[in-house]
Amino acid sequence: MDTGNAEMSGGKTSICLKDSICRLATVIGSRRSEDGDLEDFYVQYKGTDPPEEEWVTRECLVPLREKRKPTEKRGAPSKWLMKDTREEKKWKMLESFDLPEQLVCPLCLEAFMDPMLLDCGHNMCHLCLLSLSQQLSASCPLCLKSLSGQKCKANHALGSLAQQIKEAGSAQSADQHLNSCKTGQWLREQASCVAQLNVSVEKDSDDLEDDLVELQTQFKHLKGQCKLQEQSMSKLSEMASRLDQHLESEFSILQRFLQERKEKLQRELHKDVTEAKRLMDEELKKMREKCQSMEEAVGRITGDNGSSASGKGIQFLTNRCGEGQNTDFPKWSLDKIESRLLGQFRGPVQFAAWRDMRDVLEPGLSCPRLDPGVAHPDLLLSEGHCRISYFPRSWESTLNTPRFTQYLVALGTPKYKSGKHYWELEIGMDTECDIGVSLDTISRNDPFALHPDDGCWVCSIRGDQHIVAFDSSPRIFLQQKKPKRIGIYLGYEEGQISFYNAQTMGHIYTFRATFQGDLRAYISPCSVTDGERCEQLLRVFQQNL
Repeated sequence: MDTGNAEMSGGKTSICLKDSICRLATVIGSRRSEDGDLEDFYVQYKGTDPPEEEWVTRECLVPLREKRKPTEKRGAPSKWLMKDTREEKKWKMLESFDLPEQLVCPLCLEAFMDPMLLDCGHNMCHLCLLSLSQQLSASCPLCLKSLSGQKCKANHALGSLAQQIKEAGSAQSADQHLNSCKTGQWLREQASCVAQLNVSVEKDSDDLEDDLVELQTQFKHLKGQCKLQEQSMSKLSEMASRLDQHLESEFSILQRFLQERKEKLQRELHKDVTEAKRLMDEELKKMREKCQSMEEAVGRITGDNGSSASGKGIQFLTNRCGEGQNTDFPKWSLDKIESRLLGQFRGPVQFAAWRDMRDVLEPGLSCPRLDPGVAHPDLLLSEGHCRISYFPRSWESTLNTPRFTQYLVALGTPKYKSGKHYWELEIGMDTECDIGVSLDTISRNDPFALHPDDGCWVCSIRGDQHIVAFDSSPRIFLQQKKPKRIGIYLGYEEGQISFYNAQTMGHIYTFRATFQGDLRAYISPCSVTDGERCEQLLRVFQQNL
C-alpha cells in the first residue's frame, strides 16, 4: 500500500457500498490527489479472516454517526447565525436517526439549507458558507482547500431533497417520515442487514472459536496417541530383536549338538571304511602271492619229463592242494563289511541322537503332584496324587484349616520360586474347570476372585469350545473343539504364564506380571453335580522324554 500521502482518519466506521455489496468497514487512512483534493480512503472490512483491506472512493462510503445527546451543543459558525436560523432548523429527526453524511452540512452538522456546491466538490449551507467566508484563511472543512478563488453554485437537487425532508419533518416525527421515505427505508434495511451480519459474524466467531478449541484438543490427543504408537512400535522392534536372539540361542544348542553328532558319525564311518579297505588290501596281497606261488609250481610240474620228477611233482601238488583247502579266502568280504556298516550307520540313528540329546535339552518339564493337605475334602486324589475325582463326603469345617473350604480347589506341589516350568493337564470329557497358577497365600476359607489382583492367573474351560482368560478384563477364545490337554508354561523371572493346546502346541493366552512369593499350580474342577460321584475330572499328564 502506498501510504506516502496517506493521513489517518481515526478508525471511523462506515457502510461500504461497492459492486452492489454492503459491508461494514473501518477507515484506516486516506490519500490525496496531486492537486490536494481528498479522494480515496483505505478501509478494512469487519468480519473477515484474514482481514481484507483495500482503497475505495468517497462515493462508496456511508458514514455511521453516533446518536447525539440532547444536551450536546451543535457546532455553529456564529452566534447571529444560530439566532437567526434556530427556529428554522427544528430537525429533531437528526437526533433520533443517523442521516447519511451527504445530507448533513459539515459546518453546522444540520440538514442542508440552500446548499452551495464548491469547486472542491463539497457542499455547505448558504448561510454557513457566508459566515465562513468572513474568516481569514477560510478553507473547506472537509478537504481543507482554501475557499479563496473557489467558485460556488447552488445545488438545487440536494436542496430539494433537504426541503422535502424538512416539510415532512414538520408534519410527522422523524421515524414516521423516514419509514415512508424510500431512502430512509432503504437505509433501515441496510442497517438491519448490517446488524444481522454483525450478529451472525459474532455467533459464527464464537462457534468457530469453540470448534477451534475442540479441534486443538483433539489434535493434542491424537498427537499424543501418535507418540505412544511410535513408542509401542519401537518397543515391539526391541522385543522382536530379543526374541530372535532367544530363539537363536535356544536352537543353537540343538544345532551344535546335532552338528557335532553328525560329524562324529561321519568320522567313524570314514574310519571304519578306511580300516576295512586296508584289511581287504592286505588280504588281496596275500592272495596274489599265493596265486603266484601256485602258478610257479604248476610250471615246474609241467616242465619235468622224467618219471622221478613226475612223482615229486605229484607229491608237491598234493601238498599245495591241502594247504589251499585249509586257507579261508577272503576273510574281509564285502558282505561282512556291508553288514557291519549298515547296522552301525543306518540303524536308529535319530533315536540314538535323541536319547543322547536329553542330556543337552532343558525343556523345563515339571510334573507337579497335587497336595492332599490343601485340596478340598470332596476332591479325591489318586494315581500318586496326579488324578482328581469328585467324591462328596461328610466333613466338619474348621476355621484356619489349611484345606480349601469355599471352592473345589487343589494346589500343586512343589512350590515355584524361580526358573522355567511346563506341565500339562488332561481334561475329562464333560469337565469344566479352572486351571492355571496362583500364589501359595490365596485364601483357603474366604471367597476370592479369579483375578491377578487376588493372586490368580487362571483360564477357564467352558462348554465344548470356549476358553475364558481371567485377566484384568476377561478374554474369551473360541476353539474349534475342546482341547483334551492344556499345557501351562511358567517363566518366573520373565513374569510370564502362557497356556497352550498341548496336542498342537497352539498358543491360547499369555499373562504378564511381576511375581513375588511362591507360586503353585492351580486346579479346580468347577462343574460337578451335587451329591453324585464323578470319575476322573482332571489328571496331571506325565511327560517322559
